[in-house]
Amino acid sequence: MEAKLLRISPLRVQSLYISRPSRICAVVSQHKLRKGCSFRSLNSKDGIRPLKAVATSPGMGKKSRVDETESYTLDGIRSSLIRQEDSIIFSLVERAQYCYNPETYDPDAFTMEAFHGSLVDYILKETEKLHAKVGRYESPDEHPFFPDELPQPMLPPLQYPQVA
Repeated sequence: MEAKLLRISPLRVQSLYISRPSRICAVVSQHKLRKGCSFRSLNSKDGIRPLKAVATSPGMGKKSRVDETESYTLDGIRSSLIRQEDSIIFSLVERAQYCYNPETYDPDAFTMEAFHGSLVDYILKETEKLHAKVGRYESPDEHPFFPDELPQPMLPPLQYPQVA
């Protein structure tokens, strides 16, 4: 059950009129077109009509963040579980192509400043810290392996619907 953190509004371009060439134009020189060549609108004799472009930005206003996904329906849960199963199987198949590297799991193989543990532990803890900053573990269905060492999220929390 994935949560949408930010919704990006798409760029909208609205065409008021559609233009097309009234006849085939050949370029005579770099800046001159053949005499009499023009573009005309389908509905006008005046030539090209302008396009109206409107760009909207989501901004970072003080909106409340609400989870609007439909993942709390039976179909949404089923779809999410199927995607998760496929993702797990695909990851295992991808991981099977690599040899076992015992040094990455040995806490004494690598030395890192202010950290004692294996390379895998270090990567996992740092990844969880990054995910915690963007609010991943505020979701009711996300749980970190190392909850004691997580920073507070930088984004305002999502408001999740109550499940009865």
